[in-house]
Amino acid sequence: MLFFEPEIYLRVVASMIAGIIIGLERTVYNKPAGIRTFSLVSVGSTLITLVSIYGAEKLGFTNAMADPLRITAQIVSGIGFLGAGVIWSSKNGGQKHGVTTAAELWVASAIGMALGVGMYDLAILVVVCIFFTIFVGRKLDDYVTRRDKKSVNSQSI
Repeated sequence: MLFFEPEIYLRVVASMIAGIIIGLERTVYNKPAGIRTFSLVSVGSTLITLVSIYGAEKLGFTNAMADPLRITAQIVSGIGFLGAGVIWSSKNGGQKHGVTTAAELWVASAIGMALGVGMYDLAILVVVCIFFTIFVGRKLDDYVTRRDKKSVNSQSI
């Protein structure tokens, strides 16, 4: 395999774009992590995946028993710590905030891993699913909150 072939660059750029798209919603709503954070998480996950897959080959290790995705599996643990940090830093008066942002960071890392192995169609599908979930979910949350407030107000009269 040639290193630094255009396909590798495309994976990294696609990962950055996916991170920007996901982070845009968080930035618009002034959430703890935004465009830069999501892009970095996605691109970092892509890079780790690429290094995991092609790094041993680049160094001349051709052991058939090597598991090229072993390093990639550690992304999940690392993102767990990052997500916990987002939740912890977002605590407000004993209430925890940032759980959705942490979940989106986790999924952004998975998108980065998918792009790292060239699964463009899967990554696009997941980005669309995230947007649908976030925007429709926000509308549903607002509806339920308004309905609950009306119910409480009507009972107190």
